[in-house]
Amino acid sequence: MEFYERLDRWVARGEERIGRRLFALANGAMLMAVAALCVRMESKPAVLGSAYAALSEDPFAFTRSPVGFRILTPLLSWSVGLRGHDLMWTNLALAWLLLVVVFLVFRARAPRPGDALVASATLAFSLVTLSTIFSPWYCDPATYLAVFGMWCLRERRVAFYVVFFLGLLNRESIAFLIPWFAFIDLAESRNRGRAVLEQLAGYGAALALLFLFRAWVASHGQVSLTLAFYLEPLRSDPLHYLRMTAGRQWIGLYSVFGVLWLIPAAAAAAMWRRGERVGPLSMALLLLVTWSQLLVAYDSSRLFTLGFLLMVVALDDCFQHDDGRFRPWALWLIGLQILAPQLRTAQKLVWVMETPLGQLATKWLSGG
Repeated sequence: MEFYERLDRWVARGEERIGRRLFALANGAMLMAVAALCVRMESKPAVLGSAYAALSEDPFAFTRSPVGFRILTPLLSWSVGLRGHDLMWTNLALAWLLLVVVFLVFRARAPRPGDALVASATLAFSLVTLSTIFSPWYCDPATYLAVFGMWCLRERRVAFYVVFFLGLLNRESIAFLIPWFAFIDLAESRNRGRAVLEQLAGYGAALALLFLFRAWVASHGQVSLTLAFYLEPLRSDPLHYLRMTAGRQWIGLYSVFGVLWLIPAAAAAAMWRRGERVGPLSMALLLLVTWSQLLVAYDSSRLFTLGFLLMVVALDDCFQHDDGRFRPWALWLIGLQILAPQLRTAQKLVWVMETPLGQLATKWLSGG
């Protein structure tokens, strides 16, 4: 019996014993535990993490915070009593919830039980999850949940735009994904004229509500991280941010999925061979709009992670069209990704994130 068949049976037996949802919860917890061995968690909030932690103590004191416009996660954390330093538990819980939701969605969409575990593991051992474990005070997990929710709800348009608006309240950069979501909506639509009008209304309403919210916040005081803050350096140097990341953008891109990038590469090649052009073009567009953030910001690894749906789309296609070769080597890639050093880059800095096991080994070897 091949290993993947054993994986299928293990998932199926687990669901029979405790139910699919409870198994998904347990699977997410297991993956989070393994991911925690891949990178060492920071001991205290730093940079914007400190600002998010402070905002979670009083989310309505947004004018005293540089991230006052990004209220969603701090407000959620405050409402459940996880404030200040404890904001980390909210973000870790949301990262875990994303893995749970990914498992359930792929369990419903993919042909084999093991596919759901592979999909959730792929995101668990990428920066989608590892960056939150590394710096758990950054409120990116809610953004990733919103983006994945938009992909799942793209046929339920009202819910789609509601989730988009909530995502804007967490991190406004998801607006960069509008061209990609608009493209796949038009590609899947039977009435493109109506789809365009709906997009104008839906995205326009969400952005208008965001503008009103930000205007209301600004009326109470100044928030430093505004659109003007990001655009000001471009007045004197249009290439300001690109110069800060020159020569290191490819590291930022690679760091998101590491060796797992072979999966979307293989998926795009397979689509092209089948004569499907929309899939590869949409993947290229997603990379482009994600990269375009680097025109106004410089945290390459974090910015490229916003395009993680590229992996979701690739996995969805690979599972549906597997000729018997994809699944076995996908497992090998996941294993290699777990063992490989995890990179991260911002501005001109590049570093390898420490692992708990590596840290213990270093102390042991040094006699500490």
